[in-house]
Formats: sequence, structure tokens, C-alpha cells
Amino acid sequence: MTSNILNLISTVLFFVVGFGLLRWINRFEPQWVSRDGTRFSARMTEDSVDAAKWVDVRVAIDGGQLIVQSRGRRGKAFRGRWNVGYFTETQDLKRRHYVVTNELDRDDRAILRVPATSTCVAALDAMTR
Repeated sequence: MTSNILNLISTVLFFVVGFGLLRWINRFEPQWVSRDGTRFSARMTEDSVDAAKWVDVRVAIDGGQLIVQSRGRRGKAFRGRWNVGYFTETQDLKRRHYVVTNELDRDDRAILRVPATSTCVAALDAMTR
């Protein structure tokens, strides 16, 4: 009887620790940045109420515009040239969110998300001024 209880406790503990590790790992956001901060990886989503999926994109700063590249079907809508509008104040202190507009269609807006400690933040902030 005691071995059954210990077995149950160890199984439950295993799943709780595994779930906790998955949550801990999931909070890290993968990002690559060039030394000068003009090329980097980020995440984008549509600027709408029902948008929930973040898409991994590669971004290059070309003058006053962002050149966004992505792979797959979900990122197809974000490919092209974008202008940085402004950065948004959010509750998340670990990430910066920028509102960007499509060069061809000003009504097409998206949100670009990068880690707040990234070297690309200085380049993006310079574009908002």
C-alpha cells in the first residue's frame, strides 16, 4: 500500500515538475541580432483584437524602413517593406512592441515584438523619432 502511494506521489510530482520546466523554457524568446543592430529576428502579429498567433520573422533595417522576410504560410502576410510608427507601452517589461504599417497599404498594421534588452531596440527607437 505504501509503495502505491509513493508511486502515485512520484508520478504526480514528475508531471508537475515537467509542466513547470515547460513553462519556464517557453518564456524565453529566441532572437538573433547583428552587431550593429540593423538585422535581427523578431515576432510579428496582426494589429487586431482577435490576432493571437505570433510569427517568427527576419528583419533588416534599410534606411527608414523595415524589410521583413518570413517562411511558411502564416508569415506570408508580413513579407515586404514596413514603416515603424511608434512603440507601445505594455505591461511586459521584458519585451518591446512596435506598431508598424505596410508600405503599400497604410491600413495594414502589425505589431513587431523584440526583447527589451536587444541591441536592435536603439535602431528601432531611432526610426520612431
